[in-house]
Amino acid sequence: MLSHGIRSFASGFFINGRVMHLWYGDRMGLVKSCAFDWQAKPALMALVFAAFGTANLAQLGISPFLEFSPSSPKFESYEGGRIVLPVNEVVFGDSQETASEDMVFKIDTTRRVWTDWGAIGRGTTIVPLGAIGAAAGQLGTEALVAKMAWPHTHRTPEHKFIRIVRGKLLQKAPSYLRHIVDLKCLVTRNMAEMGLPRAFMDIGLASEDQRDFRLLVMKKYEPLESVESVDEFKTVFEHVVRAHHWVWATSGVLHHDLSISNIMFYRDADGHVVGVLCDWDLAEEKLSDVEYQADDAHLFSIHPVPKEAPNLAADPQGSVYPTITAQENTPQTFKRLGETIQEPRPRCRTGTGPFIALDILLQKEPPLHRYRHELESFFFVLAYVCAVFNPVTHRFGRLRAWEQGTLDDIAMSKMAFLAGGGDFFLWTFNDSHQVYSSLITEWVKPLWRLFSRATLKRIEVVSLLGERNDEASMGRDHKVAKLDAEIAPLVAEWRKMITYDAFMDCLQLPPHLPTDPQCPSCDVPVSWCSHQA
Repeated sequence: MLSHGIRSFASGFFINGRVMHLWYGDRMGLVKSCAFDWQAKPALMALVFAAFGTANLAQLGISPFLEFSPSSPKFESYEGGRIVLPVNEVVFGDSQETASEDMVFKIDTTRRVWTDWGAIGRGTTIVPLGAIGAAAGQLGTEALVAKMAWPHTHRTPEHKFIRIVRGKLLQKAPSYLRHIVDLKCLVTRNMAEMGLPRAFMDIGLASEDQRDFRLLVMKKYEPLESVESVDEFKTVFEHVVRAHHWVWATSGVLHHDLSISNIMFYRDADGHVVGVLCDWDLAEEKLSDVEYQADDAHLFSIHPVPKEAPNLAADPQGSVYPTITAQENTPQTFKRLGETIQEPRPRCRTGTGPFIALDILLQKEPPLHRYRHELESFFFVLAYVCAVFNPVTHRFGRLRAWEQGTLDDIAMSKMAFLAGGGDFFLWTFNDSHQVYSSLITEWVKPLWRLFSRATLKRIEVVSLLGERNDEASMGRDHKVAKLDAEIAPLVAEWRKMITYDAFMDCLQLPPHLPTDPQCPSCDVPVSWCSHQA
C-alpha cells in the first residue's frame, strides 16, 4: 500500500494464531507495535477494527489534498477526483504571492498518474491536472501536473532552487527562462501538519531522516522519448545544455541529477520543440574555495604531505569525470601546502546510475560535485539515447552494462567505455537504431574522444601520484621532487580539458549565441567574465 505514491502513510495489522501486531509505515520507515494476545485482550482487537472501519481517506493515509464528491467518497479510481489546495497555504511560483481563495484542480484521467514505486524515500508522484474555478483564472487552462514528494527536511527545497535559478536568469539572461521548469504554485507541510501518526508517536527519528511533504503545481511537459525526429532531439539537447550553462553562470547552481527523465520539452505556438530542464530536487549551490581545496586533497590523496606539494588549487568554475542513495562520511581534515583544511560537509553520490560521472562512481568517498561532472552527465545522456532509443516505438531500451549490478559494476563498465578503446565504443552502439547513426558519428564520437582523453589523463595523474606517495614514504625526496615537477603540468592540463566551450565545439555549435547577454564592462558574454558574478 505504501508504494502507492498518493499515500502519505499506510497502516495495517498481522495476526498469527492468537498473536496480533500493528504495523505503520511512511516515507521515513516502518513501525511495528508490541505483540498482544487478541483473545486475552479482545477490546484491543475491537478498537483496531473500529478504527479501520470508521476512518476516512486521509486517516487511512491518502493525501489530504485529494477529494472526491460526497456521493462517491471511496478511492477506487481517480475519476471525479480533485486536488484542493487551501487558501492560507498556497504560494505562487515566481511571485511568491499567496492565494486569495482555495486553488482547485481536476485530475485529468486521460493522462497517466506516474509513481516512483517504493515504500521508503521521496515517493515522488506526478498527477495530471487541469485548473478550474479561481485556479483557472489565476493560472490559465493549460495542462498542468502536481508533483507530490517527501524530500528530506534538511535539503534546500526544490521550489527555492527553481526561484533562485529563474530569478537570476530573469535578471541576466531572460531568453533562457523558457528552458527552466515553470512553477505555478506550491504547498508545503511538515509531518504534524500532514497528520502523520509518526509525528505523535513517542519514537526517535534522527533529524537527517526527517522528511517534509511538498506539492508543486507545474506546467506539463513531454518526456524525451516523445520527440518525433533526430533533429527534434538535437534541438532539445542543445537547449538544455545551453540553459544549464547559463544557470551555472548566473546563479552558481548545479542540477546534480541530469538524466533522460529530467530533460523534457514542450511545443511552442508554431509547433517547434523547446527543451526544458526539470526536477531540481537534488540541486546544490556552488561551494566555497576552501571546500574545493579540501576536495582536491581528498581527490588526489596526497599522503604524506611533503614540504612542497604540487599546486592542486580548485578550478574556479567548479571536475571532469566520473536514483542513488546518499553515502555520507564524517568530516575529515586534510593538509595542503602547510594548511589544515576542515572539510565542512559530507560526501554524497547523487543522481541516476547510468548518467553519473565516472569520477563520482569510482571513489568510495566521491569528490564534490562540479560543473565538469554535469557536462559528463550530459554526454552519458546523449550516448544512452543514441544507444537504446527506438524512434519507431518511442521507447528506451536497456543499456544493461550501465544499469545492472552495483555502482562499482556500473563504474567499471563506463571506465571500459571511456578508456577501453574503439571496440568498447562500437559494442555500446551495436544495437542502436540506424536513424541515430549519423548523430553517433557527428556528436557522440567527438565527445567520446574528449572524455576518453580526459579519463586517460586522470589515470596517468593518479598513477604518478601513487608512485610519488610511495617514494615519499621511503624518504626519497629527490624522486618526490622530480615526480612533483612531472605531475603539476599534467594536473593543470587535465583541469582545462572539459569545459563548456570544448563540449560545444564537439557538437559543432557556437558556445554563445548572438542573443546571449554581453557584459557591459568588457563586451564579452556574461558567462565568460567575472564582473557579473
